[in-house]
Amino acid sequence: MRDYKIQRVYRKGEILYYENTPSLGLYSIRSGTVKIYTRDKSGKEIILKLATAGDMFGYGHFMGEKIHMDSAKAIEDTECDFINASELKLLMEQDAEFAESLFSMMGKELKDSQKKCKDLIRKNVRERLASYFDYMGKNHSEVTDGKIKIRVQLSREEIASIIGTASETAIRFISEFKEMGLIVEEDKFFHILKPDELITIGREQV
Repeated sequence: MRDYKIQRVYRKGEILYYENTPSLGLYSIRSGTVKIYTRDKSGKEIILKLATAGDMFGYGHFMGEKIHMDSAKAIEDTECDFINASELKLLMEQDAEFAESLFSMMGKELKDSQKKCKDLIRKNVRERLASYFDYMGKNHSEVTDGKIKIRVQLSREEIASIIGTASETAIRFISEFKEMGLIVEEDKFFHILKPDELITIGREQV
């Protein structure tokens, strides 16, 4: 079987595609991290997801959409495989395993979206921020000097967007977590010092 994938490399800060531009195919990340986001009516950025190695995104054409419903930006150097829409259709017809993995990934996307909506309703900002650091510590980190270093650099505004709050509120709780000794910031990177306590705070309070 021929190789349907086109390997692409994106540098930190490079845009993969913009919202409302033609949706031409599917992206699959080999390494790196991509920010999937949209903007509200006022132009404020709303981060929908951080996609990392093994994730697929850009489902628009596959779902019958001719344009992208969101934008995608590399927030660290990223390697992707790209499959254009016509090749994707052929691949799904000829490779049942690939088709199954794609549907499985889409199902996971739906569950993640549902969970995020529930968290926004059920959890307060403090709990959502703790869950954010817990998630980043498990999925976007490396261990250095006995500390869990979050290797993705996000601004306070981006963190606030992810957890659904105002920047000032996110900054206040980040400062609180620092004072509690849960996290520390070194050279603009966050390090997690007490992951178990973050998990406890992040649990929905009854």
